[in-house]
Amino acid sequence: MQATLDRWWRRCLMAGAVTAALAAAGCGGSSGSGAASAPSSPAAQAPSGAAAHAPSGSGSGSGQQVTIMGNNSLRFGPMTVHVHTGKVRITLKDMGAYPHNLVIPKLKVTSATVTGDPGGTQISFTVNFARPGRYAFHCQYHASEGMVGVFVVS
Repeated sequence: MQATLDRWWRRCLMAGAVTAALAAAGCGGSSGSGAASAPSSPAAQAPSGAAAHAPSGSGSGSGQQVTIMGNNSLRFGPMTVHVHTGKVRITLKDMGAYPHNLVIPKLKVTSATVTGDPGGTQISFTVNFARPGRYAFHCQYHASEGMVGVFVVS
């Protein structure tokens, strides 16, 4: 019983630390893409939807990359993502024990699902934001609990 409580507290502390780090990062002067990420497993790479594309073969440093985290509080971090038109490589990283995915209805894109130990799984996929605008996204499992966000494309 004590081990279960210890694991629960560790997860709560980790979620709080991630939330604080995201809040601090959101206050910085960056105006676009998020952090680059480590490669993910090939089996989890392909989202469904016509607007999804395989990662391009161009060298690193080209294109936009963002990392979005799903947590036990059933929130995305960040919830608002600013990008420019064009291809964007999105990494969805699990930071909790619940399954999460990322659905962008306007582009008809649904990512693979991530779940497991905090920080244990992630998937990456590329989408093309052809036009400026606001593109809502959500987790298909937890949208009704408020796990939603928006890409602001300029």
